[in-house]
Amino acid sequence: MTRDDLFNTNASIVRDLAKAAAEHAPNANLLVISNPVNSTVPITAEVFKSKGVYNPKRLFGVTTLDIVRASRFIAEIKGTDPANEQVTVVGGHSGVTIVPLLSQSNHPKIDGEVRDKLVNRIQFGGDEVVKAKDGAGSAV
Repeated sequence: MTRDDLFNTNASIVRDLAKAAAEHAPNANLLVISNPVNSTVPITAEVFKSKGVYNPKRLFGVTTLDIVRASRFIAEIKGTDPANEQVTVVGGHSGVTIVPLLSQSNHPKIDGEVRDKLVNRIQFGGDEVVKAKDGAGSAV
């Protein structure tokens, strides 16, 4: 299945689910994990806007997962509580399109090989899950 096929299949499903959520649970926290996430989150936002119930603090995409992973990985290095780490992650949700803004984190001075390994782990953290599942599925 191509990304276009994936979009064509999932976009209308996400749209219809967003319409139902906007109507029946407009104050719910909503996490969109349907691929391609970079397209389905904006679809949901636009549906909520059209219904007059959009709240950007209640709509999440998988980038939130990248932020949680980044916080956990930094906490492992620094010996801190992941809940106290603040890491902005921008970009897409696959490999090198995931861009952790470490310079804006609680630990902006992570440098050299430690930094390079950390960035790689954040970008490819989903692969760790896939390997841990030993062929029993993807990073869900």
